[in-house]
Amino acid sequence: MSRTHGRLAVASLALGAILVACFSEHSEPATDNSALCSSAPGSLVNGSTLVTIHDFAFEPQNVQIQAGSSVVWVNCESTPTDHNSSSDQGAWDSPLLAPGNAFTQTFNSAGAYPYHCAPHPFMTATVTVE
Repeated sequence: MSRTHGRLAVASLALGAILVACFSEHSEPATDNSALCSSAPGSLVNGSTLVTIHDFAFEPQNVQIQAGSSVVWVNCESTPTDHNSSSDQGAWDSPLLAPGNAFTQTFNSAGAYPYHCAPHPFMTATVTVE
């Protein structure tokens, strides 16, 4: 093998390793939290207040929690519709949640935190922290 071919082979192997490293973290399936959809909206689930997303609405629309507590949003849509939870004030912005996926946010400071779904801005709600 010539020196040029040897360098190309090493470069190809290195590029292949980089590509595998870049995409391997995305190969694991997302955690399915659809079991949370059978819990009552507003109830405590694993220490977090549950907000379900169903029929293009947050339920309950208004949540009251104590400082230091958290809220978990779970997408309970029966159709393949992605949603998220985005603070109107920029305090948090969840990733898009496919049906069955969840996002948890902890609130350490008292106040009212209005939020919406970025893809569906007519979906609005508020977390009030005491």
